[in-house]
Amino acid sequence: MRFVRKIPDWLIYLVLLVIIVANVMKRSPQTNTPPPPELGAALPNTRPTDMTVLVEIDVPKSGVGTAFAVDRNGTWMTARHVVDSCDQVALKLSGGKYVKMDKVTLSSDVDIALLTSRWKRKPLARDFDGRRQVGERGFFIGFPQGQPGEAAGKLLGRHRMVIRGRYRTAEPILAWAEIGRTQNLKGSLGGLSGGPVFDKDGEVIGLVTAESPRRGRIYTVAPRSLAATLSPLTTEPERAPITLSDYGRRADSFRRARRVAKVVCLVD
Repeated sequence: MRFVRKIPDWLIYLVLLVIIVANVMKRSPQTNTPPPPELGAALPNTRPTDMTVLVEIDVPKSGVGTAFAVDRNGTWMTARHVVDSCDQVALKLSGGKYVKMDKVTLSSDVDIALLTSRWKRKPLARDFDGRRQVGERGFFIGFPQGQPGEAAGKLLGRHRMVIRGRYRTAEPILAWAEIGRTQNLKGSLGGLSGGPVFDKDGEVIGLVTAESPRRGRIYTVAPRSLAATLSPLTTEPERAPITLSDYGRRADSFRRARRVAKVVCLVD
């Protein structure tokens, strides 16, 4: 006759506890990490059939937007409609300090303006030549409603923006579906105009030009329009990937370093 040794209960419970903890640890990263985007085809070239977005530009008035550093010589970029017809343009810093712009150069055919100052900051990394893909993520950083904030979007395709009002232009733009934003930020993203758009690699690929709050759309200047405006960088800045999990933290770091700043338009 064989005698079977009884396994102690505490040992059984210990083995079960180890198995449960191992499974929890294995699942945790997947639970906390957003799933990768479902990418579609490469974004096609401009076509006559591209959807048209009509934007009306009102009479000049004081307001705020966003600008970002594009070289080491004190040059900043923002949207033309943010600073067009302003009597004074300045960057607003913390502590109530302002940096007045010495020169404002407006594009005649796209929603871009270059600001020149003696205040120099490190430029943001950029990539205007890469092929964009439908479904890829973009991250929009700036000062929506005049306060620090950011949004995330998914690329839908290429549109055409027609501006009417105090000036007239027509240009290709990219359309994004909003998929995230700063907590407690409700309503319009006004004030984000002129802010940089980053891709997943942490490189600027455009700037915010308009939004459609009702449809949850964000529109940005096409990369090729920015490439035609800016000279190549002589020294490539550092870059780091941006994800849905950390884009808020990355946005804060760009604002703290004042590489992304609030731009103020004053109309007398």
